[in-house]
Amino acid sequence: MDSLGSQFDQKSGVAAMAEDDIGVQNRLPFRISVATRADIEQVADLRATTYGRHLPELGERLAQAEAADFEPGCEVLVARSKLDDSVLGTLRIHSNVLKPLPLEASYPLPPQYEGQRLAEATRLCVKGAAGSSLVRNALFKAFFNYCQQQQVDWLLAVGRRPVDRLYDALLFSDVGEAGRYYPMAHVGNVAHRVMSFLTEGAEPLWMRNNHPLYGFVFLTDHPDIDLSGARSLQALADSTARRAVQPILQPAPHLSLAASNGQSYLPLPAVVRTAAA
Repeated sequence: MDSLGSQFDQKSGVAAMAEDDIGVQNRLPFRISVATRADIEQVADLRATTYGRHLPELGERLAQAEAADFEPGCEVLVARSKLDDSVLGTLRIHSNVLKPLPLEASYPLPPQYEGQRLAEATRLCVKGAAGSSLVRNALFKAFFNYCQQQQVDWLLAVGRRPVDRLYDALLFSDVGEAGRYYPMAHVGNVAHRVMSFLTEGAEPLWMRNNHPLYGFVFLTDHPDIDLSGARSLQALADSTARRAVQPILQPAPHLSLAASNGQSYLPLPAVVRTAAA
């Protein structure tokens, strides 16, 4: 197993679970939740510091909040220390309910992903400190749980060297040619692998491979991972679908606004609103 599994076992102190531990509740030294507007400034500070080490120009841009931090169909996750409330890590989730994923601006997804609900993890940042691997693993669990709750079919991510090894360790697969890197516009045009993970069947996949995070993700209840602030993707999709078929209305030509009190309208059946891309 790659570095993710070994770092988890050695640094976080959570070993493979015994049969008697199934269903155990485990408290973390931090809390993960859906970020509020009040969190975003500190989230941006961590992004700027983390990305600035390798991509100074991108790091400088990330010192400010991004539009996607507030867009419907996106959620920002934030991990905060219970000790001093500092931000230890963050990850932003993009869904394709309203618009294509960020990676699709650089890499067209193959047909197997058409008509599927997708979610991409972006802006993964973890503060360099003791226990950082546990924060990263918990952020992945939060991302996976979000996709389960929101009926997402595929998790996607892009990884540059050597970050792509973390996704290999999580048993993500290359979307295209194995091991190939593609420039990604949303990550400073640096070459990344495009990788995906099927939500359904993830548990038996990890069990068959004796994955070191299997117990942590599937057998342990973590009350400190709280996704109750996430907005419903299904409600968003339903609302968008209703708007897509709603006819445009205009005043009936034979009625004056005074006579109708501005309430009588006839639909124009030939013109309908179309959903946003």
